[in-house]
Amino acid sequence: NQTLAKQDKFRLGVSGGSLADILCEGMSDLRSDFSKWEIFFCDERIVPATDKESTWGIFKRNLLERYDNVPESAFFPVNCTLDVAEAALDYERTIRKVFGLSESSEEVPSFDLLILGIGPDGHTASLFPGHPLLSEKKKLIAPIADSPKPPPKRVTMTLPLINNAKVCLFGAQGGGKAEILKKIIVDRDQSLPASLVGPANGELIFVACDAAAALIEGDPFRGC
Repeated sequence: NQTLAKQDKFRLGVSGGSLADILCEGMSDLRSDFSKWEIFFCDERIVPATDKESTWGIFKRNLLERYDNVPESAFFPVNCTLDVAEAALDYERTIRKVFGLSESSEEVPSFDLLILGIGPDGHTASLFPGHPLLSEKKKLIAPIADSPKPPPKRVTMTLPLINNAKVCLFGAQGGGKAEILKKIIVDRDQSLPASLVGPANGELIFVACDAAAALIEGDPFRGC
């Protein structure tokens, strides 16, 4: 709402997994002018929306079909009926169009907020340790057909797009995230994709429960 007080649109990127369930619960109680929200996906599995692995499916079932405060028109889902490579191209075109940029433009869009998860291996979105996509410089959205975590076919935001956001917020919940969170925040292990997230002209925020933050001394980030 603070962003909408300053501009006409609020552009958000959301993530899947357990984080999606938390976001659905939070958004169900939120009172805002959702006609001004434009919600994208930081990554998506190339599966039907009815598949339990679909992030779009989670938001449809747990938010749109259960509550009426958020319109479906606020969401921009990935077209998962396409081949993975074409789905990535199509989604990049969609993002550029919404941001008022031509397909040939070299300008990188800047999301108001990207909400990202952290995997136990340090992956974020569908950027995995040691994967060539970590070196991608030109594409905003990239296909991945060999994800080490099933399902194998996905599309993901790349680091150039992620790191051009105004705010990147990592959410971590549960003791299973404690070790990897320490490696990212304290050890600054650059082999981990999540450690490579750092908005060039924006803010990086960590939100973690006490169990996830158990190995972090002091309060270097926002705990919950």
